[in-house]
Parts: sequence; structure tokens; C-alpha cells
Amino acid sequence: MPSLLTRRALLLAARTAPALPRASIRALTAPPGHHFFGYYGIPPWNKSQTHLVCLETGFQGRLPKPGETARVGLVDAVRGGFEAFAETLAWNLQQGAMLHWNPLAPDREVLFNDRRDGQIITAVVDAASGRRRELPRAIAAVGHTGRYGLCIDYGRQGRMRKVVGYAAAEDPYANDPAPERDGIWRMDLQSGASKLLVSIAEVYARLRRHPLIDGKRHMFFQHAVFNPSDTRFLFLARVFTDPPRAELESAMFTASVDGSDLREAVPFGRGVSHFEWRNDREIIATFRPPGGREKLHMLFQDGRQDYKVLGPELLTSDGHCSVSPDQQWMVTDQNVAATLEKRLLLYRLPDGPG
Repeated sequence: MPSLLTRRALLLAARTAPALPRASIRALTAPPGHHFFGYYGIPPWNKSQTHLVCLETGFQGRLPKPGETARVGLVDAVRGGFEAFAETLAWNLQQGAMLHWNPLAPDREVLFNDRRDGQIITAVVDAASGRRRELPRAIAAVGHTGRYGLCIDYGRQGRMRKVVGYAAAEDPYANDPAPERDGIWRMDLQSGASKLLVSIAEVYARLRRHPLIDGKRHMFFQHAVFNPSDTRFLFLARVFTDPPRAELESAMFTASVDGSDLREAVPFGRGVSHFEWRNDREIIATFRPPGGREKLHMLFQDGRQDYKVLGPELLTSDGHCSVSPDQQWMVTDQNVAATLEKRLLLYRLPDGPG
């Protein structure tokens, strides 16, 4: 419960903050299909905001099986309804197929992961004509200029954490705790040429001082994201703790787009889980601050570890944070334990930290 002083401060902030338009809610799709987009932080809207891209499936209560497809389609922002233009064999219920509008054709082309001849690849499809080309690796992120994508091995990710993997995807390094030829790849989105930027072996060696990095425990990478100017990117390096309560433990790293200047942005052991670049220098992430036991929303500069708590009286738990283009607002969520619901929260960043 906030103190009286805090409640007065919140009331004053509510009175002085810019008025927000009243939200209206309406359904854009209908049963019997299930419609969903994917992971937070990636916009489903095309540039002109006339359509959303999403997936349609016939179920949502179990993991996909090998050979089961999801339909890729558009939803009209005015009329609603779902119109498919493609299918994919590489998808899951948490992150979809990593759908991205192509920045070089932001009202027409969609990139998404698919499966071809046993390999997970990227499909680039014109939503109007159905014209398709393919790239040899699976995307985890697309740069804002459309030049590069960041790629990870979904076979290893699926072996370590099935909810974010793809059915039938294989890990070629299943016996190696820290492979030298697996990690974050950069792929040219025109030619398909790729380069390994940061290997799991390199990060594993950096973290060897931590007792969980014991030479036996397997590491995997997740959640690669470019900064707004595509000059740097961040990602999580993760392992599981011991059973019976095997839980994820993580560190956040950042690097330049050529793989140089690798930095440990959030040290291993603080449970970093969700994040967003506020701008090219600042990052917001949820993790346990030094000396803390609960995950909070933290603001810091890349490479500085100058952590500041955002909204300590309001943002009291983990959440999926996204930042508005003007850097003034953050939307995040909180779990409502009693009902298993999510509460959406809007936070004005100039009012914080502290």
C-alpha cells in the first residue's frame, strides 16, 4: 500500500499529466480460429496502420506438433476479419513465427520463420501478390533499416525451452554445453549472407566465474533486439538451475552490429527477463536490483550499469515493457495472481526514475 505522501504525489501526477484519449475496444477477429501475433516489442501494424499481421490456428491449448501449420494473414483495421496469404511450419504459441513487416516494403512484405527441407528458414512474402523468396536462417529480429536480421538456432532454443522452439527443429550441438559455431548471427536480408557475431562459447567463457556455469550446464541464447539506429543489439544468455525447481537464470549482453565491444549489461544471477531499448543508449529491463529479491523495472545506460528503479510504488513486479516512439511513455503489465489475468499499466517515463 503506497504511503499517504506517495498517494498525494500520484494524485498530483495524474492531475498534471497530459490527458489520454479514452480507449475503445472492439474485436477484429472471430472464432472458430484462434488469432495471435507473437512476442511483445514487435509491432503487428503495417506502416500506414491499415492492417495487422497475425497467425490463425485451430488450437491454443497445447504445443504444436511436427507438420502442423499456422496460417499467416492480415486483419483489416476497420472492417476486421482475417485473410490468409501464407502458411508456416515454424511457429509456437508464445512468439508466433517472429512476424515482421519488412522496413523496405512496410505496407506490403512480411518476414516470418518457416521450414524448408528440414531447416528453419526465413520467408519474405508479398501479402498482396503472394510472391515469396527465402533466406537460409531463421530471424529473431529485423533491423529498423531492413538491411540486417539477427538469427538464433531455434533447434537449441526448443530443446532447452520447448514453448519458444519449433516442432521438429533439431539442435546440431545437443551434446555441447557451449558450442563455438552457435550463437547470434547477422544475416543480410537481401543476399542471405550471414556472419556469427557472438558465440555461446565466448559468453560461456566470460561467465565461468559463476557457479552455474560449470562446464556441464548447457547455455542458450534468446531475445535478440536491435537498438533504434541498428548500431548495437542486446540478447539474453540463459541456463537452467538445478531440479526439482529448475528455473531460468540469465545475463543480458550487448554488442556492436559487427559483434565487437561485447558488454555484460546485466550481470548473470539477477534474473533479467524482459526489456526494451528506450533509445540508442538507454535500456529498460526487469531484473532483481543489487540487494533486492523481487524483479523491478530498471533504467540504465548500455555499458554503465547505473541502474535506477522506475516507479517503485507502482511497478512492483516483472512485466513486458515497450516504449513509445517519442521515449516519453512505457506500457507494461502485471500478473493478477488471484485471477491469472494481466493488468496493463501506462507509465510516463519523465516522471521517473525513483
